[in-house]
Amino acid sequence: QQEQITSHSSDSSFDSGTSSGGGWSQALLALTDSHIIWWETVPASPQQWSQPSRSLRLIQTRLVNHRSPIYQTEQYCICIRHGGEDGVSCHVIAFDSKSDQAAWATGVVATTLNAARRVKKWITQVGYKGRNCELTVDSDEGFSLKEAETGNIVFSKNFPELVNSSDDGARLLWLEFRQSGEEELDLGKNPKPLVFVIHTFLSAKIQQLTDSTRG
Repeated sequence: QQEQITSHSSDSSFDSGTSSGGGWSQALLALTDSHIIWWETVPASPQQWSQPSRSLRLIQTRLVNHRSPIYQTEQYCICIRHGGEDGVSCHVIAFDSKSDQAAWATGVVATTLNAARRVKKWITQVGYKGRNCELTVDSDEGFSLKEAETGNIVFSKNFPELVNSSDDGARLLWLEFRQSGEEELDLGKNPKPLVFVIHTFLSAKIQQLTDSTRG
């Protein structure tokens, strides 16, 4: 496989981040039940195997349409966006055949959704209206915010109540819910990892509902 040189972005849109046309480099890829990892050269020792060049946590990634004039049309590519502490990174991976491309695309999506179902929840410290709080995003229960000192519940919302989400790419996250409106949360760090986790949890719920309907 070949991996294109990546770029980072902290734009405010949910799906922010663009890839630059910096060129291609050979890479050895592996997909685990929780990460997609790769090495720039074939590892020659157990230590090198344990130290990949990149490791992306699947619940912080999403597979997106890679079509763009900057890519060669004859290449079979997938594009992976990852929400990390530095913002959104975009990784374009080219394969030797269409079947390899399809297999990897299917594998990444299925493994990511399985990882979301296994992890189930994401907990982070946030500031809310001058109070220190703990936000829990649960793949089944939805959103729960409680005060860090007292444990009192500030609000609790199911996923269907979420109308919109946005962030400033630096530290603030806005979640808009039906009836109660928009809530501002200060994470004190880049909110992109949480934003991508929320999207992955939502995707897993939709897939689960689809499978239930078919079953």
